[in-house]
Amino acid sequence: MVDVTATPGSPPRQRAAASTEPEAASAAPRRRLVLLGPGLVLAAASVGAGDMVTSLAGAAGYGMALMWAILIGVVLKYSLTEAVGRLYMATGQTVIASLRSAGRLLPAAFFLFVLVIGLLYGAALSSVAALALSTLFPVLPPRPTGIAIALASAAIVYVGRYALFERVMSVFMLAKFFGMVVLTVTTLVTTDDLPGLFSSLRPRLPAGDVVTVLALIGGVGGTAGIASYSYWVREKGWRHGSRLSVMRADSAVSYTVTFLFVFCTSVVGTGLLFGSGRTITGNDGLAALADPLGADLGSVARVLFLGTFFLVTLSALVGGFNALCYLLSDSLRTIRGVPDAAAEPHMAQSSRPFRGFLLYCAVAAVAVTFLGRPVPLVLTYAAVGSLILPLLSGALLVLLNRRTVERPYRNKIMSNVLLSGSLVLFGVLAVVQLKESLGGS
Repeated sequence: MVDVTATPGSPPRQRAAASTEPEAASAAPRRRLVLLGPGLVLAAASVGAGDMVTSLAGAAGYGMALMWAILIGVVLKYSLTEAVGRLYMATGQTVIASLRSAGRLLPAAFFLFVLVIGLLYGAALSSVAALALSTLFPVLPPRPTGIAIALASAAIVYVGRYALFERVMSVFMLAKFFGMVVLTVTTLVTTDDLPGLFSSLRPRLPAGDVVTVLALIGGVGGTAGIASYSYWVREKGWRHGSRLSVMRADSAVSYTVTFLFVFCTSVVGTGLLFGSGRTITGNDGLAALADPLGADLGSVARVLFLGTFFLVTLSALVGGFNALCYLLSDSLRTIRGVPDAAAEPHMAQSSRPFRGFLLYCAVAAVAVTFLGRPVPLVLTYAAVGSLILPLLSGALLVLLNRRTVERPYRNKIMSNVLLSGSLVLFGVLAVVQLKESLGGS
């Protein structure tokens, strides 16, 4: 039997025969690959300029000796993403709606957190993307270029239904991955000390630099994208238990691509920076690396690096706008007590709340770009953003260990270990970020 109370906004926990599903659980592996999509969206949205900065900065100081830390970060972020998707399949509710059952004030807290992030997100990323373009084409003024990029990114989210959005994000991901692979091959071919480059892979723990290691672990992948993964799974129509393995494969593909991208970035950073005395300090330093890179690898490599850097930031901006608007519209819907059965008009990409919050993000990006991103706002943005992952980790531990959750969806021992590790790690990083923000205010 199938639950006849099913609605588009509140997918039922159906137990119909697999033959009633559009794609059966017994589909061949090659058919399952066609189903993948939200994972590539997540990878495109989550791998941003910050990942390039942290991996290149780590490579400048330690070569590839800290790849173990990046691998731990990928595993922890995968465990969070898989748990978010599994929670949706177990309950038919989005992560925000599920948070309300763990604490009535949690959706409101999440709404405020994401509202602050949306205030600065567009300005921060569009200015970085503009930096890459203006470095590549000096005739382009950075500030107007940044505003144009922010508005164009918002327009992509506004006009695109999920299928188009997924295609655009997949193209972004494949293009920037291809660019980084080509740069990696070029680095390996032209390096004077290939054995020395690979010898730096020997794992080690930097003495007295634990914060750098924690930042590398926490810096891989995104924040809002993880929380929004259930919306993309929902749009894909994965609502049946037979899709659980497909969802896990999808999120595994996401973090495999993420790890390979960061690994390639670390190879490039090690070849160019390790032992050279040059380093990376923020996004400005990342763009400034283009000239030495061009001197070492040639002008084509310089153009490819800047183009990849631009695509990395642009895809994170487009995906972030989409994720933030989902989180904001769903949080508002949950706060107002709109039931899951009537959720669609309140949180779909074509709904007024979604597009209203998209307008908010776009206008904020333009306004803050003109203001020059005041330091107090940036510090607040960083501090608030650091609180989301520990909050999400703790909520998933509570929600997915309840006896009301059916056994196939309930946390196993490994899931509890990884989510507990995420709670501790991201909690420590949040404390560090809060201390830095308060000390800098």
